[in-house]
Amino acid sequence: MAMRDGAAYLAGLKDQRRIWHNGALVDDVTTAPGFANAAHTIAAYYDFQCDPVIRDVISYEDEDGDRSHRSFKIPRSKDDLRKRGAAYAAWAEHTGGQLGRAPDYMNAAMAGVAAARHHWGQNNPVLGERVTNILDHCRRNDVCLTHTFITPQIDRKTPLGQQEPFLNAGVVRQTSDGVIVRGARVLGTLAPFSDENLSFLMPVVKGEDELKYAIGFTTRVDTPGLHWVCRDSFDPNRSTRDYPISSRFEEIDTVAVFDDVEVPWENVFDYQDEKVHNIAPLAMRFHESLGHHVIVKNVAKTRFLLGLAHLIAENAQTNSFINVQIRLGDIVTMLQTLESIALAAVEGAVKNPDNGVWYCNHNAIVAGLRLFPEYYVQIIDHIKQIGGSNFMAAPSAANMDAITEALGPSVERYFKGAADMSESGIEKVPLFRLAWDVVGTSLAGRQELYERFFFGDQQVSKSQSYLRFDKTEAVDIVRRLLNPEWLSQEST
Repeated sequence: MAMRDGAAYLAGLKDQRRIWHNGALVDDVTTAPGFANAAHTIAAYYDFQCDPVIRDVISYEDEDGDRSHRSFKIPRSKDDLRKRGAAYAAWAEHTGGQLGRAPDYMNAAMAGVAAARHHWGQNNPVLGERVTNILDHCRRNDVCLTHTFITPQIDRKTPLGQQEPFLNAGVVRQTSDGVIVRGARVLGTLAPFSDENLSFLMPVVKGEDELKYAIGFTTRVDTPGLHWVCRDSFDPNRSTRDYPISSRFEEIDTVAVFDDVEVPWENVFDYQDEKVHNIAPLAMRFHESLGHHVIVKNVAKTRFLLGLAHLIAENAQTNSFINVQIRLGDIVTMLQTLESIALAAVEGAVKNPDNGVWYCNHNAIVAGLRLFPEYYVQIIDHIKQIGGSNFMAAPSAANMDAITEALGPSVERYFKGAADMSESGIEKVPLFRLAWDVVGTSLAGRQELYERFFFGDQQVSKSQSYLRFDKTEAVDIVRRLLNPEWLSQEST
């Protein structure tokens, strides 16, 4: 089948999935308030990839003679990475980077896992074969994946083996057909709108008592016994004019509860091998495999935020003030930095001799992942400062219609900006409704939290960057300059 369109995607969501929200099971995520809008946004993604105008940028002809999204392709050259980045950018720029868990993110994740088949199969070749088959299945069926990579944050101090068993999802027992999994995993973003779940990576296990938690597998979202517990939906079920972001891009985050779920053996690629399990992030080049998508998305998101901040300032003609220009210039510098990092990530890519796969430059990817959480918080603050009280003077569309009908069209002059924005079709009230949805609504708060902790706690990550970085060359420079005879030795 290869690439699906939006209609085929939506049809696939009508199954027996158990999505818990607001005290009840959701009957149909394609129609339920708080869910339907996001489902149709993802459907738009699948329609977008099939658009003949953009098809060659987004997809390639696969080994079956079908079209597949480039994110499923394991990069075998630097040019593959360039083309994959362009495919990521097509959708990200189209949506302003507002969908962090667009399907191509998890496509790339699955490709990264499969690219490490040499790692999974080092002690059991069958596991390596399985992971290749899983990727082929996902590509051929254009599967939309969610993920549960980490353990529930219940007790970070007590060793896993000393905690209550099966708080984290683990293997209860084996059967001839597969394994029975019990426990919970987080954080299944986009799970209500996905077809399957990829679960692996954490926790690090130590000793025989913890081996039951060393497992990596995929399973259908609607698998019997698998329950998805949603946080509140931040889609207010209002018009896109009132909530342009919340009404389109509410991905929904969930906790996956495995109530003795049977996972077939053909879906298991990581199984109770302490060494193989624990070093998986390094073996599969986790940051490089997934980080490329994130960096491209962040460039698009920053470009959108720059455009938003500029229009807010231009609307009130405050972009002539030096203090506002400094804030806008700060966002420009952040965008330029991220664009440079995205370029360096690909052009500085290296080939891994272990599997012949090309990976983005590690230093560039890590730098981009470390910088953006701080950039995002700063940009949101800049927009708040530039917008000021205007956020509070942006009535809903219904309220504007009602007051205009009551007082006449002239009332609109109280809600316009200083600049004439009519030629661009941008009016003040819709602009600030959009801006408030970015900086002040419930979804805006979720987005800030999401960006702060994407790829882990940033303080821990920074410390790890220091500890793992090869400081030899930096130290050599200091030693050279401390040598009083260095310059004369160089001259001779």
